[in-house]
Order: sequence, then structure tokens, then C-alpha cells
Amino acid sequence: MTDFSGSTVMAFLAPSVLLLVACGQSGPSENTSGTEPHSEEIREITIALDWLAQPSNAGGIVAAQELGYYEDAGLEVNIQPGGTEATSIQVVAGGGAEFGQETSGQILLGREQGIGIVCLMPSLQERPAAYLYHQGQVIDSPADFNGRTVYTQVSSPDWEWTVEEYGLDEVEAVQFSGSYASFVMDETAVAQGYLTNAPAQLAEQGVDVEVLPNPTNVDYGTCLFTTEELIDENPELVSDVVEATVRGWEYYEDNIEDVAEWIAPLAEDQTVEELIEESEALRPFVWTGDAEEVQFGWQTEERWNESLRLALEMDIIEDEEVAEGAWTTEFLPED
Repeated sequence: MTDFSGSTVMAFLAPSVLLLVACGQSGPSENTSGTEPHSEEIREITIALDWLAQPSNAGGIVAAQELGYYEDAGLEVNIQPGGTEATSIQVVAGGGAEFGQETSGQILLGREQGIGIVCLMPSLQERPAAYLYHQGQVIDSPADFNGRTVYTQVSSPDWEWTVEEYGLDEVEAVQFSGSYASFVMDETAVAQGYLTNAPAQLAEQGVDVEVLPNPTNVDYGTCLFTTEELIDENPELVSDVVEATVRGWEYYEDNIEDVAEWIAPLAEDQTVEELIEESEALRPFVWTGDAEEVQFGWQTEERWNESLRLALEMDIIEDEEVAEGAWTTEFLPED
């Protein structure tokens, strides 16, 4: 990804009307999964992504769509790309989607604000978020951002905590729009980015960068979530969505070139070759840790407590019990 995955602070206003993109319409129409269709009933759902469609958030979902995993489960899935207008939590809370994606920290924040959402599975076990700066600049910690322009999510808890923690009282913070054009023109500037694609994209523009890991990288990077209400009312639907999505991510791991071809129509300004390169760079962040040692989509109380600890330290959460009920492994398919 090219941003800090939906870390914009949530105002919880009614979501803007966003374009629903129906993915996979050009995929195979025959049953390619080797399983019998789950149901004759077609249930239409929307998954709100945490940012623009790209390998780190859409890879497994697009694979499940193209391979017929959703169709076999009786699902018609619309993929709604994210952006700067509204977070996926706002979209789901406002009824614009049944499922969404966000970091574990943002899910905790949503629950703190009274939005009953639950993480069903993380796809990014680790968050590859970083700050990028031009090669030759001396930046050893965020404290060295003072006197510079930083392109970031200016109202996010991550950034607000970083400003306070490192005494950033001489920084010009500018809302990151997804474009690095302004950053490229200013050799002293700093910009947020994902290690999986941003350095390579900038190198193609003749800009060599160094990276400083984001000090708040303790969250699950991207979690598929839904509401407590939907879990209570239709657990079968939740189970079907999770199982098909997990299968899509499992296919993606060994078939990166295929999935890159399928993502390309949705990805903005990225070639298939760039998407393949980004997908390879994702491996240490997606197919790692518990996803490798236990099963894909696994999550633990220990990791959620780490997210909670940082959120409490940031003073964006006051309820020390907010992580209770924030996640579940109940709907993961049996190995």
C-alpha cells in the first residue's frame, strides 16, 4: 500500500457516496473451486477496503472473486475501494457495506466510540508502514522531522501521538493524498508509505529513498471486520465470507502472477509487473507469523493487547476493556 491503511481519525459522520466496483466480472464463469455451490440463493454484499485497491488489501478478495469461491458460497461481492473521503468503519457503520477492512488499532478506536465492530481475520500480520525520506538526508528518528514538510494522515491518532512523543512543534504536516509528486520535488520532505511498493515506485521516478519504520507498527495491518449485529443475525453469511476470503489469500500465496493480472484493472497507475513485485514484497508481512504457523487469518489476545497498550498510551482510548469482544477466530475454516 501507499499509505497508513485508513488511519484517518474517525469523525463517524454519514459516509460519502462512493463508487461500488464490482470485481471479477471477467473471471471464469464455471465452478473452478472443486466444490459444490453452497446455496442457490445469491446474497449480495459489499466489502469496503481500507484504501485504494492493491495487493495488500485486495489480493485475496480478488482471487476469491475470480476463482468463484464467493459464487460457490452463494455470494455476489462488490469491492468498494477506500480513499480520503471516509474510513471503512464509517462506511460500514453507516450501512454502506456489510464488511470492511481496518487496522486492529482503528477497530479498537471504533469500539471506543460505540461502534460494535469485530475483526474476523487479519490479512496483514505485520504492518509495513514507514516514513520515506530522500537519500542523503539525516533522519534517525521522528524527532528529525522538525523543520520539514511531512505528508501523512494529519488527523490520525498515529500522527498525533508521534507529534507529541517526539516533540514535533516545527513540522508542516500536509494531508497525504496518495501521490508523491510534491514529495519528489522537495528533497527535505518526508512522506508516509508502505515498504512493499513506495520505495520501488519512487526509484522508477529517479528518487532514491531511505525508510524509517513507523514507531506505531504494533497493529495487525489489515483486518476484515463486520458488525456485532450481523454476526448475531447471520453467522452463516459471516462464515461463508470469511472462508471464501481465506481461500483466496491461500491461493494468492502460490499464484502471485495470476492475482496480479486480476488486480490490475482496479489498481491505479500500476502495471502488472509492478503488482507482481509488490506482491513478492508482501510475503514477510502477510504469510508470516501465526498465518504460517497456525493458519491464515489467525489472531491472538497477546497481539490485540499490544494494540490496546499503544492506544491507551496515545490517550485515544480510555476503556481498558475495549479489546474484549473486538476479535474472533470462530469463523475461520477448519484446517
